Amino acid sequence: MRDHLRRPPADDPARGAYKEWLHVNAFDHATGVIALVNVSVHGDPTAPASRAVGAALVHEPGVGWAGNAEVVSAGAVEAGVLALATAGVAVAVDPSGTRVAARARLPRDGVDLTLEGVPVGPELSVESTMPFGSGYLGWAVYPRMRVDGTLDLPGRTVTLDGAGGYADHNWGRWWWGDDAGWDWACWHAPDGLLVVFSRMTNRAHTRSGQVLLTVEVGGRVVRFVDDQVLVETHGRRWPSRRLPGALAALHTDRAAERLPARVAVHANNGFDGLDLEFEVRDVAQLVMAEPAQPGFAFLHELVGEFRCVGLIAGTRVDSVGLGVVERAG
Repeated sequence: MRDHLRRPPADDPARGAYKEWLHVNAFDHATGVIALVNVSVHGDPTAPASRAVGAALVHEPGVGWAGNAEVVSAGAVEAGVLALATAGVAVAVDPSGTRVAARARLPRDGVDLTLEGVPVGPELSVESTMPFGSGYLGWAVYPRMRVDGTLDLPGRTVTLDGAGGYADHNWGRWWWGDDAGWDWACWHAPDGLLVVFSRMTNRAHTRSGQVLLTVEVGGRVVRFVDDQVLVETHGRRWPSRRLPGALAALHTDRAAERLPARVAVHANNGFDGLDLEFEVRDVAQLVMAEPAQPGFAFLHELVGEFRCVGLIAGTRVDSVGLGVVERAG
């Protein structure tokens, strides 16, 4: 799958609602460390009010979150064929999807990380555009990856050698604050299992739209759609980290956002089946402001551990690993 940025042309009447980002996750099963790196652009890239966000967050069991999100003018972002970079955070993908690189230097937070990923799984062929809020959302998912790199964190260094990796690309036209949201998840096991989930919702997550669960194991890819997938949530967790700090301070009413402590996914298409349970270790909240008009959205990153059992493409699955669930709205 070849890919590229979808920067808006000069004659695009909806360029004010433009959104685009590149996203990388790394799962280090040896230490339990989970890293999330993302660079995003919000609004007409040439408008003075438009903004970009470079976010790098690392969670370590028993320690908590390290990293931060920096907000800059969209005009300060460097963009390539499939690369976005702020001063402190950068993500680049080879347009053919054969290499991924992420870099973050956040000296005020004591974080300096370098990640390099190469595909080790088959082409997932998950590329779609769907209605979202007042516009649409596009999504491209790259193959499962092996990630190497170094995470220099406050008081410690974590070396990644063959960690699990995930990367994707999103773009579209909508306003933060629209009656729209999503549930997304990526679960990775050291035996090579990768599970990716996505579901479009309204902002309150009381209505669900298109549902897709993709499972890749042993070089085979199986998909479950819509009513073939049942999701259950249990318990309650709160964000322990909210950022960017200034925006979070404006929304103290969302500091106690109700989020699940456990997520269970059951999938069956008559031939294949999977049961997965995800225990949430911690939660970070990112506040997304709409630069072109009044409006906000809240992205919650839930990290933790999972176990799943099932039968996928004739192969018995019994795996444990690390994952991230993202809830936006």
